[in-house]
Amino acid sequence: MVTNELTFYLAAAALFVLTVESCIKLLNRDSFSVTLAVYLTVFAWYFVDPFLNPEQYDYIPASLISQSYGQVLIFLVAFRFFIPIAARWIVRRRSTGVFAMQNFAPEQILVATGAMWLLLLLIGIARMNGDVVGALFPVDSRAGATMWGRGAIETSAAGFVIASAGYLFNAITAFLGVLIFFQRTPFWRLLAAAMFALSLPYFLLEGARSHFLAAILPFIITFVLYGRQLLIVKLAILAAAFVCLDQGFKLVTAFRGTGFRDLLAAERPYELVNEDLRQTGLNMIQELCFANAYLDSGAAPPAYGGRYLNELLNVVPRVIWPSKPFIGIDYAKWRGLEDPNSELGVVATVSTGMIGGGVLNFGPFFGPVAAGIIMALWTGLLIRWWQQRNSLPRLVLFMLGAGLTFNLGRDITLLVLWPVVFAYCFVRLIEIWTTKRFGAVPQTTSQARSLAPANFSH
Repeated sequence: MVTNELTFYLAAAALFVLTVESCIKLLNRDSFSVTLAVYLTVFAWYFVDPFLNPEQYDYIPASLISQSYGQVLIFLVAFRFFIPIAARWIVRRRSTGVFAMQNFAPEQILVATGAMWLLLLLIGIARMNGDVVGALFPVDSRAGATMWGRGAIETSAAGFVIASAGYLFNAITAFLGVLIFFQRTPFWRLLAAAMFALSLPYFLLEGARSHFLAAILPFIITFVLYGRQLLIVKLAILAAAFVCLDQGFKLVTAFRGTGFRDLLAAERPYELVNEDLRQTGLNMIQELCFANAYLDSGAAPPAYGGRYLNELLNVVPRVIWPSKPFIGIDYAKWRGLEDPNSELGVVATVSTGMIGGGVLNFGPFFGPVAAGIIMALWTGLLIRWWQQRNSLPRLVLFMLGAGLTFNLGRDITLLVLWPVVFAYCFVRLIEIWTTKRFGAVPQTTSQARSLAPANFSH
């Protein structure tokens, strides 16, 4: 049992103290409160699964569990140490073109976002041969075609474009969810809500839980910060949403390989659902143990940043670089997932978690430190966007980035961050255009506070 290890309690105590500190600074309107998202991410990925699936840890040596929770502790200390440094370095950098967006009303921003959403939706429907229902409700999930589905290895230019469109559609959907709260008339709020609600079934049914979270979490965070309901009402709605997400993800995990047609067509669908269905995939502490065992076995030395570099180079399309290295194949083979008949040579790749990825890159001690530095830099970027919230698109970027923070707990990778990358490019293009047309708008105190919620600070 993980609870038999001293390092488990040390890491849990450190996480609790840092979370309390973050909550206090949240109440005092201090920028470090953004770190709360990272602490919640650590809790969810590294402390929950041993209690949901305790039998999965019975065969892991106690020494590996102790070492892994010691690395969680190192990560937390490193993150807390580097966050003020990263925040100062990133937040103080000069901004250009941000405040020109104040020339546009929220409705105009919604129109631009909605136009992009409609264009992408039409392309997706065309890829589904005009099947509108099949595009929006892919009940066959991974067993059938989806709007942005493609092969595991795409060497054509079309594959890169399809992947980019899929990530952009994910980002635009998240944008719509956030923009609902800033429309000034019921018509525009309903229009934004309709486009957002119409998009969500696709992300749920296509089987990638991370894509659905990237779309829904910015909406939830914005609701918490900007919703006009009483706090008790918000908490009740959040609790109900958590239960729905938990049950929905269990169904998705169980049926995404075969599709949902049998479940939807059954007279007694509950009979097809295993009563002992559990939430899976939060086992990053287990994967951290495996990452340590992988290095200890001598199968490979630390990559010394090579794996992180491969993640960055993933931006290059394979049509331009046919020999671009695959990510995580060697580790997946060591984990027993090798399949000679597969395109990639493995049945699936394995997410090692944000700390496990650091360990594979820089070893047992410097790996957690490296992961802490990366997450500190990411948090500093979120703080920067929050401080630019007088620009509505920058506020939406913050919400999207805050929502993606949870997915980074599974892996620090561009595969998680692509939606916010494409969203940032979309926002910057609009900012550059508006700056050329209207010129820069000087920031004032009243403008900086115009979009600040009453009960939250960065």
